[in-house]
Amino acid sequence: MMNHSGGRTAITGIGVSAPNGRGREAFFRSCSDGAAGIGECGLFSAEKLSTRHFGEIRGDFPPASSPPVGDTRLKALIREALAEAMSDGGLDSEQIAALGTRAWLCFGTLLAATDPIMEYSAAKRSGRTLHGYLENVNDYLPFIRELCGVGGASFVSSAACAAGTTAAGMAYDFIKNGMCSLCVVGGADPLTKAAAYGFHALKLLSGGVCNPFDEFRDGISIGEGAAFFIFEEHEAALSRGARIYAEVKGYGLSNDAYHITSPDPDGLGVVHAMREALREAGLAAGDVSHVNAHGTGTPINDQVELQAIEKLYGSAKKPSLTSTKALVGHCMGAAGALDLAALVMEVKNQAYMPLPNLTNPIGTDCFISSAAHPREINFGFSNSYAFAGNIASLLVGRMIDE
Repeated sequence: MMNHSGGRTAITGIGVSAPNGRGREAFFRSCSDGAAGIGECGLFSAEKLSTRHFGEIRGDFPPASSPPVGDTRLKALIREALAEAMSDGGLDSEQIAALGTRAWLCFGTLLAATDPIMEYSAAKRSGRTLHGYLENVNDYLPFIRELCGVGGASFVSSAACAAGTTAAGMAYDFIKNGMCSLCVVGGADPLTKAAAYGFHALKLLSGGVCNPFDEFRDGISIGEGAAFFIFEEHEAALSRGARIYAEVKGYGLSNDAYHITSPDPDGLGVVHAMREALREAGLAAGDVSHVNAHGTGTPINDQVELQAIEKLYGSAKKPSLTSTKALVGHCMGAAGALDLAALVMEVKNQAYMPLPNLTNPIGTDCFISSAAHPREINFGFSNSYAFAGNIASLLVGRMIDE
């Protein structure tokens, strides 16, 4: 009989589609080597933008501006990463369906329909109507459910660029509280003109390739991608002989309530979210030796995040610090999911993921490097910050059976 009391949350399957690697092994290898996937944009003209460098996935995906008929670019990203996560976890849709209402779904996205809406608006201004271009973000839930066989509750998080991390945190909460025994978790967003021109208007794009935590950082590079996971109750995973990558130990959520696009300069919401994750895990800051930071590469974000981390750690030994965005760009609602995949790799392989373009590290006692290093990482944070003040922090650790 299955235990419905809840418990520890194990990660047993991972699937990734990213600019620096399609498939988890290619992604892990590129991240370990510090190989970035940021290059000249091929999806749309960047002539009027302040940069031509984007984290674009090369391959047979439709453009994000395609009308929602058949596979959109977002659906294609979801299909690829989800299929790999299920296969990696040793599960198919029939096995997940057999769990009935004990299998849930948590999905994070931000951009989803933004380019179709832009196409629709342009057509409307010219007196035309493109009925097929409008879609509902929630429509992606039945699409994912059909692919994976989830029969229980389903949730979509659109907490801006914290959506992927928020979805993972929700799944952790559900399993911990015994509400489900398995949760399909993921985040996905395509590269769109809407994001490119929006961040251009805000003057937040890097002129070259983003360089988080460098003294001369000048902005973000926009990327795209998808990452999916199988989260399972620990005992259920063991009972079916699943391979366990890592354990989700805690989760924290907060909101700055400071500004629609700028972080609170004191970083109080960041500190609160990380403290909540520590409280859930029963750990102190000094127990956590690594942070996969939000690390966008903008002058304000990186400084605020660093100050918040130093405030949280106080006199304790400072952690190592890195950012997946240096390798794939800022993937919007998918960013937290890709960050989690990278962090799991770091924990599993006990290795630091380098920042390849770092030449003048920002002044800090945290360990930051442009080179790969073996590193003892028993516990690590994955942090996401977003417009409207949304902040989420996930704490992941090695699975150590007691």
